[in-house]
Amino acid sequence: MKRVLAAFFCLFAIYAGILLRMSRLMFAAVPAARSEAGRLVEIAQLRGTIYDCRLQPLTNDGEARCIAVKPTMLALPLLQALLPPTAYETVAARLSSGLPVVVTVDAPVEGGDAVVNAAYPVRYGSRSAAHIIGHLDAEGHGAAGIEKAFDALLTETGGTAAARFLTDAQGKVLLGEPIEISGTQIPAGGVVLTLDREIQQIVEDVLDESGYPCTAAVALEIGSGAIRACVSRPAFDPNNVAAGLNDKNAPFVNRAFSAFAVGSVFKPAVAAAALMHGQGDFTWTCTGSITVGGVTFHCPKAKGHGEMQLTSALAHSCNTYFIALGQQLGKTAVREIAAQLGFGASAPLADGVLPAAGNLPELSALDSPAALANLSFGQGMLTATPLQICAMTATLAQGGERIEPYLVVGTRESDGTVTPAKRPTAQRVLSADAAATICAALRQVVTDGSGRRAQSETVAIAGKTATAQTGRARAGEEIYNAWFTGYFPADAPRYAVTVLVEDGGEGAVSCAPLVREIAERISALESGGAPDG
Repeated sequence: MKRVLAAFFCLFAIYAGILLRMSRLMFAAVPAARSEAGRLVEIAQLRGTIYDCRLQPLTNDGEARCIAVKPTMLALPLLQALLPPTAYETVAARLSSGLPVVVTVDAPVEGGDAVVNAAYPVRYGSRSAAHIIGHLDAEGHGAAGIEKAFDALLTETGGTAAARFLTDAQGKVLLGEPIEISGTQIPAGGVVLTLDREIQQIVEDVLDESGYPCTAAVALEIGSGAIRACVSRPAFDPNNVAAGLNDKNAPFVNRAFSAFAVGSVFKPAVAAAALMHGQGDFTWTCTGSITVGGVTFHCPKAKGHGEMQLTSALAHSCNTYFIALGQQLGKTAVREIAAQLGFGASAPLADGVLPAAGNLPELSALDSPAALANLSFGQGMLTATPLQICAMTATLAQGGERIEPYLVVGTRESDGTVTPAKRPTAQRVLSADAAATICAALRQVVTDGSGRRAQSETVAIAGKTATAQTGRARAGEEIYNAWFTGYFPADAPRYAVTVLVEDGGEGAVSCAPLVREIAERISALESGGAPDG
């Protein structure tokens, strides 16, 4: 609720201005400015382009149409048929005063020599990656996301689409001369992101088709740390941001960069601590519950799993095993490996684009055995973002080397030259053997463990489920957030994917099928060549 109210008060004034601006543009007749070569009528102010990693436009990816009209009475019947009465009166008055106009239309118009059709880029055509791209304010400047982070560059590399009407020495439009249209091409300069437009669309489609109202997903390229897709639902419409202000599901919140209780997707981190501290052979008999520090914790399987070892405990998501393992390891070992895997920290992806750091409890907060027990199976005070969970998964899949996720490939000049941004470097946080052991267990999660609904006939997937307690209830029933994090293909990892469904119940039920669908569609798309960036 606080996030929604903050968004409302922050954006209300901006979007009121946007609505006013849009109402003027819908049927606008733009007044002409006098220039040395004639009268220039602005069609649209364009901004530099935001590209994906293959230089496909993520903005300026739609098209709008208009007509430039000479000040002749012969055009009046045509315009009267096209425009509502109020807009027509304005246009007719300008034409009668000898001023040319530009009018927005839905389709090409036949109007003889008095009319020229033009098409120009629309900023948000597909509306893809809205939370990453951001949106504009009433003045046409970036108000959020990459639009805000690179506002100066995108303004500088933009331009003006305009219609020029030749005039005589007295400034009167020459009706026999052609109308010149300029500046309607997509601006070449701008910003290049790591997003892959086709993969982004796949992930957006899968989440939209799921029917869950509040979800998030991240896809990372293993080996580079490049964010190939980042999706949050619900999304806002960047062409009409005011429409989302009263949405109770907070569409302006990027859930992929927001922190949530994580549950069992944290268990691979505890497994990593065990392997790095010589406890990989730890064995525990699960009876269905365990009491630590006077607090009783339960396993998903009420009657218990029986004797568990590290691999089987991960495969079947045994809570009591990891609680007992955490007590064996101690708070320092568990917390240190979690920090090395990126929990509790965040790095900016661009100026002002900073994912949440989440919360990794300090050592002092883990003094009680019960607090450490909670952490050991991903509960208690621990929170993390889908991006952080996906980064952990990528670290395991790439053999224990951690690469900070990154979003910006570089900036593109108007001549097409791309200046690369600084890329993150790899840092080893686990031994290759430890990572391989955990990955084998994550594969078993899917083949015969808690994540069987992620099993695919076309691509091998490894991963981990989670059903995270939120501490909130509805009608006396606790609300759970659902997770699945995994990678594919399991034998030669290319992508790590994490899906979160708020109020989604069991991750094995709600999220595992979504990851399977994403993996299958991306695998079908892949031609074998890695994208640039």
